[in-house]
Amino acid sequence: MAHIESILKQLQQILIVERSNQEERWKRGECFNIFQILGVSTSEVRLHSAFLAELLNPNASHGLLSKFLSSFLDNVIRRENAPFEFDVDSAKVSVEYNVGSISDDYTEGGRIDLMVQDKNKQTIIIENKIYAGDQPCQMFRYNQFAKNDLQLSDNQLRLLYLTLNGNEPSEVSLNKAVFKYYRISYRDDILTWLDCCLSIAALKPMVRETILQYINNLKYILSIMETSNNNKFLDVLTSEDNVETALAILANAGEIHNRIRENFIEEIHKLCVSYGYTFKCDEGVRTASHNNWIHITDPKIIDVEFRIGVKSHTNSDGYRMCFVSLTRQKPNCEYKFWQNENPTDDEFPFGWTYLWGEDGETGRWWRWDDIDTLKDMANGKMLKFIERQLQQIKDENIFEKMNELLG
Repeated sequence: MAHIESILKQLQQILIVERSNQEERWKRGECFNIFQILGVSTSEVRLHSAFLAELLNPNASHGLLSKFLSSFLDNVIRRENAPFEFDVDSAKVSVEYNVGSISDDYTEGGRIDLMVQDKNKQTIIIENKIYAGDQPCQMFRYNQFAKNDLQLSDNQLRLLYLTLNGNEPSEVSLNKAVFKYYRISYRDDILTWLDCCLSIAALKPMVRETILQYINNLKYILSIMETSNNNKFLDVLTSEDNVETALAILANAGEIHNRIRENFIEEIHKLCVSYGYTFKCDEGVRTASHNNWIHITDPKIIDVEFRIGVKSHTNSDGYRMCFVSLTRQKPNCEYKFWQNENPTDDEFPFGWTYLWGEDGETGRWWRWDDIDTLKDMANGKMLKFIERQLQQIKDENIFEKMNELLG
């Protein structure tokens, strides 16, 4: 135990330096990021696919012709010395390329996130995943389209599966078929290429600074520390004296996450008691299991329940807040507690919202396996947000109001 405490103290010192550096970057304005300000930080279509497509397009507004595309071919496509001929000057780039309506059996149709093709039909297809989950037969469909509709040979096609950390596509996406595809990641492949793009754009300050903002946005999403601090962090963990302990901690990562969630849930319980509300928690909430909820009720109101929980915990769906009627299957009520675009339905008649972040609009608190979310559970940020929700419910007599509306 003393050894673990010694390691943690060393790591804590590195994190203190990292936080200090972050504060200095903030003071210098280096944390100003237009993508985060506009709320598109993690949007696959509106930001990531569109931005990558603009860089890869020789005719785009960056004015650097095919230089970015050539660098992408060298640093991503041909990184393992795999030959791939491509005429960069004739390249055509498409975003959300429509390959037809999705068939009933999901084996045809869809929209390809990003496609780059030259005059010789040499083709790069990119399936881009930030947080969205795999669709049924998705990679299978795009491979079928390339082989059957475009009539491409293996030498003419590079089918890429792009994720934050280089994950494998699911069997659902592959349709259990065997075909050639390449896994690439934002963490390694895209960031490496973007560093080259910075050099290419050295004399184009507007382009260079925009790419730099995009890089910083990716590092924010990926929770990447400054290189020097990250190296020190890894040096401590992988030293001969510490590596066995570090691996033991990694082996228990799942239970560490569960314990953080358990402590957070218990703090919500204490809050509810202080507000005079009844608290009940389904067992699966702490393990992010599907359709599990924290149930919060006013003991004086029998028909309305405030819930925090999850219908399904996937890359595209997660924890939310909602009110439900406990006795009416189809309550006739148009009142919405959250004024957002999420539709009301029979299950959530008063509307619902994802747990986003401190501002209630951006962030990843809907992912309870996300490292930043776990940090905010532990440091009290999420609890303060939940307390604000409970305070508003109490101040505005929301339980009583909804009970009256239900008649």
